[in-house]
Amino acid sequence: MSEPLWLIPLFFFAIATGFFLGRREGKRRQRRRMDSLSQEYVAGLNFLLNEEPDKAVQALLNSLEVNDQTLETHLSMARLFRKRGEFDRATLIHSHLLEQGELPRATQEQIQLELAEDYLAGGLFDRAEEVLLEMLDQECEKREQVIRQLTYLYEQERDWTNAISMGEHLVKSQPKIAPVLAHYCCEEAEAQIARSELNPARRMLRRALGFDKDCVRASVLQGRLEMREEDWNAAIDAFRRIWKQDPDFFDEVLTELRQCYQALEKEEDFIRMLADYSAETPSTARVLLLSEQLRERYGDREAGQFIADYMQANPTVLGLHRLIDMNLQGSAEGEAREHLGLLKALTERLTSGKTVYQCRRCGFQTPLLQWRCPSCRRWGTIKPRSEGEIKP
Repeated sequence: MSEPLWLIPLFFFAIATGFFLGRREGKRRQRRRMDSLSQEYVAGLNFLLNEEPDKAVQALLNSLEVNDQTLETHLSMARLFRKRGEFDRATLIHSHLLEQGELPRATQEQIQLELAEDYLAGGLFDRAEEVLLEMLDQECEKREQVIRQLTYLYEQERDWTNAISMGEHLVKSQPKIAPVLAHYCCEEAEAQIARSELNPARRMLRRALGFDKDCVRASVLQGRLEMREEDWNAAIDAFRRIWKQDPDFFDEVLTELRQCYQALEKEEDFIRMLADYSAETPSTARVLLLSEQLRERYGDREAGQFIADYMQANPTVLGLHRLIDMNLQGSAEGEAREHLGLLKALTERLTSGKTVYQCRRCGFQTPLLQWRCPSCRRWGTIKPRSEGEIKP
């Protein structure tokens, strides 16, 4: 039996009324919710203004529901706290975000990385390691970033074995990390040498050269290690390798090279080597050492003439100082000797306390060779200053 026709308009009216009332009630609920959010948000700002950051963080966390629109606000707030050194508040925000189980996996991983960075910045390495290793166990999508943070963590802890192990996973995708890993190997080798573990140290230095064939530091350590064992030929091979790796560092091992050749009674070979390298690339340190060798064998006149000829083409304060010193030890007398004495005092002041090493990246200067710049924290950026920077 069909319904009366007049019920049809009434039916549509009831639907429209219900829809209207539902929308009005929804708007009321939304308005009440927004009012509540506004009150909590204003309260949070008041706490900040009153320097009550703990209450402010809690109020702001309560006022902002975690979703795609507010996530970046939470993360920015946490980064601000971390930048200010307030690591506990940064970790509070990131922990709160991780409690929101409905977030996408990629978002959760990003928050975990931020949390690990909080712990690293705060010096809580064990907690940072726990977070990062857990991410690796879960086969996370941001695996490379996790490995990079773990490598940095182990570097900070001076755990060179784990730093090398982690960093190896990055070599293919980030070849520039290889020279850094070579320095890690050298750090571990130095520790092994200090413990008299010489064969493991040799293997570690070979590993360093495997990462970076131009690692000067590995050659220096290898040469000194072989000198310790009185394997003079092996030491000479390691030191001379530096000439091909980076000639700027070669003068750093001249004294040790001289000792090696003297131990083998091959001073003539040493003189020829110095002469060949000096002819290829002039160096005051090389020329002065060569002049000493010439002086021992052929006398003051030969050595003095050699330095004088070099100084005409490559004048430096250090070379001038040595030339004056040799003349003072020679036949200079009277007023000439007095003038030479004054010149020597002047060159001593010019050369004393002079910075001889500088970071190529940030310009940091130091009187000691350091393999990692204390200023910009970069590995292998400090080099001896060029001859041109110490000319009169």
